[in-house]
Amino acid sequence: MRFTLHARFGTLVCSLCALMILSGCGQPEASSTRWTASDTGKPVVAISSSSEAGVYASVATTQKPAPLDDGNKAVADQVTEVVSLAKESDAPAKQVVRKAVRPPTLINIGSRKQLFVDDYLLESFRDTTRVLNPSEKSDVNPVLRADKPWEGREVRVDAVIYEEQEKLFRMWYSSDAGPCLATSKDGVHWKKPVLGLVEYKGSKQNNILPPEQVKTYFFKDLHETDPAKRYKGLERHGSLSTTMHFDLYYSPDGFHWTPFSKNPVIDTSPRRGRWGPTVFMGWDPIRKVYAVHNENSLHRWSPAGRRLIGRAESPDMIHWSEAETIIAPDDQDPSDMDFYCMPAMAYENLYVGLLWTFRTIRTTIVPQIVFSRDGIHYNRSYREPFIARGAKGAFDAAVVYPINPIVHGDRILFYYTGGNYRDNTTMRALGDKTTFAVGLATSPRDRFVSFEGARFSDEAGRKPYSEVVTRTFSFTGKQLHLNLQANLYTGAGVSGPCGMWVEIMDTTHHPIPGFSMREFDPVHQGGLDQVVSWKGRSDLSALVGRPIKLRFHFRNASFYAFQFK
Repeated sequence: MRFTLHARFGTLVCSLCALMILSGCGQPEASSTRWTASDTGKPVVAISSSSEAGVYASVATTQKPAPLDDGNKAVADQVTEVVSLAKESDAPAKQVVRKAVRPPTLINIGSRKQLFVDDYLLESFRDTTRVLNPSEKSDVNPVLRADKPWEGREVRVDAVIYEEQEKLFRMWYSSDAGPCLATSKDGVHWKKPVLGLVEYKGSKQNNILPPEQVKTYFFKDLHETDPAKRYKGLERHGSLSTTMHFDLYYSPDGFHWTPFSKNPVIDTSPRRGRWGPTVFMGWDPIRKVYAVHNENSLHRWSPAGRRLIGRAESPDMIHWSEAETIIAPDDQDPSDMDFYCMPAMAYENLYVGLLWTFRTIRTTIVPQIVFSRDGIHYNRSYREPFIARGAKGAFDAAVVYPINPIVHGDRILFYYTGGNYRDNTTMRALGDKTTFAVGLATSPRDRFVSFEGARFSDEAGRKPYSEVVTRTFSFTGKQLHLNLQANLYTGAGVSGPCGMWVEIMDTTHHPIPGFSMREFDPVHQGGLDQVVSWKGRSDLSALVGRPIKLRFHFRNASFYAFQFK
């Protein structure tokens, strides 16, 4: 009896195979289906479709057999009997549920802010111009000048650090008497506290710091886990005619230092010469290393014959790579232009550098702003000064030496040493009017570069707009935030109110239902951080991970950045 049943079962399985061939079940479409095995050994079809419904389905479906004609009805009856026998003899079949895996997009911006400083995320733009927005100097410049007997006529800023717990800015600066300390609550108005540490002409009523409490190069290291090493300091030894090495120091407070036990940490011997002006960036959160930028031509002793910018890296401030050139003058630069130094910071997913451009004929120095995605290849699209020299007679008429920028609230602070001479000829001509002092320039958050919107006037009957379209990307976050400056001038016949419209599209430039331009709630005012919506809906959680594009239409406005968060 069992032999007869097994033989009958085998015959019906063959009939099942025939049915599958006749109905097309065994011939999956190459582009849309594939056979997979279920836990019971029964075939299950996993759907792979280019349609949105297929791509974003969460459960794989089982393919239905094709309709049967009368000739196949007997085979169908046999299949039914096979299934019945299987139910009697086998364990209950498990339901196969397959979650679709959404393929990654080529660009995933996450919740990182997107600035328009380069073409990284841009597909196209029209009827708009991308412009640099130079920083604005403080109305009270210079914010720190020499006004104490021990300072002489010149002061130069060495470092500024904001102490978050104390809500206090500290400035280390150089004077005739040596290093001094100033403090400020707002970063603009500075006090010179009486420290009582160093005697000057019989009195300690001054803000002079003992030399042993100050290092030539130092920074606060928020990446450091050991509080005793919160501040890192370095001292350079050597000269143009000898070799060069750096010694490393640690401090818990920026004033009391302990030397590293195995100094030096950087040693360029036996090569003669030393780095030119050098700025230690500190911890680089993008490349996840410590970094230093320097004038890398050994004071023009290199075969290039011009000052260049180099970069070296270290995983621990102890083991350093050799400095490699990353920026050199090109054919768009004047023949007398050298690059003297480059303070830099990591900002969002970018590097922002302040490239000291030195005109050797006129002996002037001003910074250009440069940007990089990897810390090595820098975009120099913006050649005009980011912090301009002052007018004739101003304290910063000849040179502007910025230090590392500070992001503080909604502003970015650029402290710099300004001077009214650079060469001996000018210095002799100025006589006792020579001066160096500390200046401050600022920029609103994210507003380095902008797309300028088209102007329109209701009176003229025209309503043009500018357009920016992004590449395809995916994101994380709930809402779309914009950084937008509304037009301040609304004169009759010239321009009208600000306007911004946003559309979310699929990869083929079709609006995603619910997020079209017509459904967008127009923005008619500026702001650093504006949340946008479509018919009152601002929650974009349903689009997280999905490949999208953004289309921006705007006018009478400057458009700086966007972010999902």
